[in-house]
Amino acid sequence: MREKIAVFIVVHLLVGFSAFADEYPSFTIPKNLLKYANAVIRKHETVLEIHSESKVTIREHYVLTVLNEAGSRYAYWSDNYSKLSSIDKIEGTLYNAMGVKIRSLKKSEIQDRPAYAAGQMIVDDRIKYHSFEHKEYPYTIEYTSVVTNNQTMFLPGWSPVKGRSMAVESSSFVIVSEPDYTYRTKLFNLPGMSIKTNTGKKKTEIWTVSNLNAVPDEYGAPPIHEVSPYIALGASTFKLGNYKGDMSTWQEFGKFIKTLTDGQDQLPEEEKQKVQAIISNCKTEEEKVVKLYQYMQSKTHYIGIQLGVGGWVPFSAKYLASNGYGDCKALSNYMVALLKEAGIKSHYVLIRAGEEERDIPVDFPASYFNHAICAVPFQKDTIWLECTSQTKAAGYMGGFTGNRYALLITESGGVLARTPAYTKKDNQYLSSITAELNKEGQLKIKANNRYKAMLGDDLHFFIHGYSQEEKLKKLQSVIDIPQYAITSFDYKETSGIIPEIKENLEITADHYAQFTGKRLFIVPNIFNKWEHKLSVDTNRLYDIILNKEKIESDTVQISIPEGYKVERPIKDGELKTPFGTYQAKAELKGTTLVYTRRLELIKGRFPAKSYNELLVFYEKMYNADRAKLVLVKAEN
Repeated sequence: MREKIAVFIVVHLLVGFSAFADEYPSFTIPKNLLKYANAVIRKHETVLEIHSESKVTIREHYVLTVLNEAGSRYAYWSDNYSKLSSIDKIEGTLYNAMGVKIRSLKKSEIQDRPAYAAGQMIVDDRIKYHSFEHKEYPYTIEYTSVVTNNQTMFLPGWSPVKGRSMAVESSSFVIVSEPDYTYRTKLFNLPGMSIKTNTGKKKTEIWTVSNLNAVPDEYGAPPIHEVSPYIALGASTFKLGNYKGDMSTWQEFGKFIKTLTDGQDQLPEEEKQKVQAIISNCKTEEEKVVKLYQYMQSKTHYIGIQLGVGGWVPFSAKYLASNGYGDCKALSNYMVALLKEAGIKSHYVLIRAGEEERDIPVDFPASYFNHAICAVPFQKDTIWLECTSQTKAAGYMGGFTGNRYALLITESGGVLARTPAYTKKDNQYLSSITAELNKEGQLKIKANNRYKAMLGDDLHFFIHGYSQEEKLKKLQSVIDIPQYAITSFDYKETSGIIPEIKENLEITADHYAQFTGKRLFIVPNIFNKWEHKLSVDTNRLYDIILNKEKIESDTVQISIPEGYKVERPIKDGELKTPFGTYQAKAELKGTTLVYTRRLELIKGRFPAKSYNELLVFYEKMYNADRAKLVLVKAEN
């Protein structure tokens, strides 16, 4: 009986897929689904038909009710296409709150643009996008689409819950394939098993979910894939253009990537001579790596070129040597070629890059990667090289590619390795400030700040990404002082596996302190103030995940006019929590006000019940960093 039902569902979806329902009134949404929800998926049917290793059809029927303005960010349809894929059909309808049709999608309304909007990209991929952009809530959108992929290296998984604050009334995922075709699945948070059928001509597998409550948008909550249903889908053997591969293991997938890079590491004779000249005076292998990396940085620049077989075949080292530009694949391949000429073994590496990207599941090989780098293994350590940057230090990964698994492409295939993680001992901000306060309340400030490891990532981009005029304009808008003028600024970088940036600022702040009668009011913490304040949440559902760890140490010395003593001190702040520690102290030594502050943040996973403790910790730091010291003129 189960098999007959399953066959009926598949036939219905494949044959009658495009038929729109007449109405989707919003008042029929079950009330329990409205809690935490800004939008509700009324129906989402996905049918994935794998015809062969070279052809996959994806049919989708998607109905979403948008409850309020916050839910409108989900109210769109989009998909990519390229030489290896096509969008064969897209239809859409807009309904009002009562489920009455307002209008249908017009072909002329569909936007068609390059998949990457950034300037330094040359791509085959394009994207089609549409949104009705309706503003009367609630309303409902409905889309049907048919997409054909002429490859099986990338098979779409299933995520019934598309984001936070989104509930699901009904969602289904159907895979139809040849009886002897093998694919792999990894299931997360699914309440039930799939329904499987095999007629001898086709086999099907069906998953369904219904009445899934919205995941609230909680601070520091686990990623959405950890707390909602998800299916990762991967081929065993696959095709990408004329290339055939196997991703049943990381080793086999690495062998496939190796076929794409084989023969691409040949250098012109002139380039070989340059390599030998560069390394001729180097005393160690590590020094050779650094010198060649700096050479590569000096003569190349990044341009994202996603052409050819899905953008996976790198341009040759000869091309880079002659032209001096390429994407991450080409630049990393070129770096491998330079090191090979120097007699140093290195590896082309695939990685999933991004500040907030999830780490890849090590027990489910698939093509998760969006970036390429280079790794140079030595006996005691590995030097990792980010080849798209003209300024980053050799060996430093930072938040973009640090602390995650990467796939090294070796002679024997793919091998997983972990990139460096940066602890609070690495991530440090050290500040020393001297300042002079005059009787008009004007403060002249000299700041010497040091940023280490990931705390310097944004500043590194700021230094190299802006002109002096742009830097000054930016600095004049970001410092948390009411009225100030920057009279001088400069930066010095120290390269290394843990890079450091020194920042020197000279600032004049008018009316920083207030003189009222005999009293002087001043905030001794000039620059480094805690910014986060949390909202009260008495119904916290999920664990708290804090990913950042660092140490901040501040010393501020302010010379004040003579004759003052402390009337109302700031409370010496000393907080010890599971999330970190905080200390702040101010004292008057003669005519010098000395303020010290130290903050240590700890990364980790904490139970939901500790949210209120975190809220109090943040609140106390926020207030302590803005506390005013009151001094009074001493009587003669």
